[in-house]
Amino acid sequence: MMTVNEVSKLTGVSIRTLQYYDRIGLLKPTEYTGAGYRLYDDAGLEKAAADFTV
Repeated sequence: MMTVNEVSKLTGVSIRTLQYYDRIGLLKPTEYTGAGYRLYDDAGLEKAAADFTV
């Protein structure tokens, strides 16, 4: 699992943009921690990459 910070560094997409994508339902995290942190897994990111590829 990766945090939103790790995903941001990996993809070059800002943390704010990832939070926005979550809010509008475009890229939902795999789960949230008890403290509310977003966690993403490889499968979810691969699906998102496929969805964003035109």
